[in-house]
Amino acid sequence: MSTRHIVRIAPLHTSILLTLVYCFIAIAIALTGTFAAWVRDEASLLEFFEQIDVANVLTGIFLNVVLVFIGALLVSFTYNFLAKYLGGFEITLDDD
Repeated sequence: MSTRHIVRIAPLHTSILLTLVYCFIAIAIALTGTFAAWVRDEASLLEFFEQIDVANVLTGIFLNVVLVFIGALLVSFTYNFLAKYLGGFEITLDDD
């Protein structure tokens, strides 16, 4: 077994990956919430979708994606800065 340290992560790649992971999770939650709201309203599916304001939904999605990307970018830069002085995450690898 050997112990290694993660001393640097690529901020752009990390931000893109975390944004995509967030999008998949957000889509699952949004679909579940939409289904629950549709069941609660007891309206036909077409009537339910006519009530949704598409501009507000798209704006919310865009803002969340941008904020997650910027947040992940800032966390990556902060980690790289601190890892220089503190050594980064320590992981143990096994040679099986």
